[in-house]
Amino acid sequence: MISLGGPGLLESIRSAGNRPVQVLLVAVATALMSLWFAADAQGQAAQKVDEDASGADYVAGELLVTYESGLSSEAAETLPEEAEGRVSQSLTEVDTQVVTFPEIEGEASGETREQSLERKKKALEADPAVASVDYNYLRQAFFTPDDPRFDNQYGLAKIKAPAAWNTTQGNRKVRIAIVDTGIDNNHPDLGSKIVAQRSFVGATTSPSGQDNAGHGTAVAGVAAAVTDNGRGVAGTCPNCSLMAAKVGDTLDRIEVADEIQGINWAVNNGADVINLSLGGPGAIEAEERAVNRAWNNGIVVVAAAGNAGTQEPNYPAAYRRSISVVATDRRDRKAGFSSFGRTVDVSAPGVNITTTDIVGPGGFAGGDYSSVDGTSFSSPMVAGVAGLLDAQGRTAPGIRKRLQSTATDLGSDGRDNRYGHGRINAAAAVKRGRTNVPDKPKPDRPKPNSKDGPREEDLLDIFESDEFPFGVLPKGFPFDFVKR
Repeated sequence: MISLGGPGLLESIRSAGNRPVQVLLVAVATALMSLWFAADAQGQAAQKVDEDASGADYVAGELLVTYESGLSSEAAETLPEEAEGRVSQSLTEVDTQVVTFPEIEGEASGETREQSLERKKKALEADPAVASVDYNYLRQAFFTPDDPRFDNQYGLAKIKAPAAWNTTQGNRKVRIAIVDTGIDNNHPDLGSKIVAQRSFVGATTSPSGQDNAGHGTAVAGVAAAVTDNGRGVAGTCPNCSLMAAKVGDTLDRIEVADEIQGINWAVNNGADVINLSLGGPGAIEAEERAVNRAWNNGIVVVAAAGNAGTQEPNYPAAYRRSISVVATDRRDRKAGFSSFGRTVDVSAPGVNITTTDIVGPGGFAGGDYSSVDGTSFSSPMVAGVAGLLDAQGRTAPGIRKRLQSTATDLGSDGRDNRYGHGRINAAAAVKRGRTNVPDKPKPDRPKPNSKDGPREEDLLDIFESDEFPFGVLPKGFPFDFVKR
């Protein structure tokens, strides 16, 4: 407790009758008390977390010491003191104490804390009165959704989404904007998630973002379908909300001006993450400004790298402030149709993705759900993980860094042009403890060139070649390339 000077000081103030001095000293005392209480509260809340050799989290500076049966209480008190620890909790029914080491706990360096606590652990284990010494590991409730098609969603398992959900499932305050063909308002796995919608197709805007093509509905399902409701599929961010910016009415045509309106509307209406499963060759200044404006407003922008199968950049994914996503398959190989190159950031599953479809006839499969291929469906998986990270209070730069630095490295060591920083790992990204995965800085983007990018006839040649195993254009492909 901070001393305010004792009764002698207070008495001298009273006798002096000096009002300004009294006010000043009372103000100083109040400030000191406020700092003391704030520091105490902060110390209780900011519990440090370290990792053992296998990467499992435990409370920093704490050990669980279990004694041999019959040990006297005096001996049990002496052992922690000799190890320079203190007993913070006694679990008498199992002859165990929680022993805290304040000096280790207060160490700023996580690596130093881990090494110091390991030495304490070994020293205590050597005492014959001690049965075992364990870290105070952190446990989590296990969550597996009951959606019947969840078992078919290999992509969520591949990115370790279920493990991430044990840490966070997002929340409704986090808004993921789907700038696309709209979202089916009537879909039981999506309708309740839509908190804002608007159409920018045609000469005037409309308050309805109803999807007539199916692409936006499929994208939305990957990002944030209603989860654990006993039907359909699970979304990457189970509790995130959706915004529908309808900027196209068919799969093969969308005007960049409408897309820009959709991005700006999402920024103006509280989006936290914007997904752009669309694109094409040729950089456009106004489009990049819209992406930059979103980023400058603290919004994460995720975009599909494209389905050209080449290293030519596609936009808006290739803009510096976009997170460009490559498609991978079940075996962590780059999909044959996926674009790649110097501008890509991360990878995510994009082959045979089970997701939502327009209810009734129409859409991809003429049913409520379908299986689709394309970087269009890799992108919202990354957007969903960004939503999980946003729910943890992380900033846009922090989210981008976590996605990159915790990704599972594929291909060549470090960042490469086929997979970027690697396939996203949701569990590692949302992990609150220290991480031993280094962040690899992103190389400078190549200067955009409006002449770069594949022609439509080149794209058709790719899908008719042996590089593309399906024999037909996958649903969702045309929307990845804007026809102007």
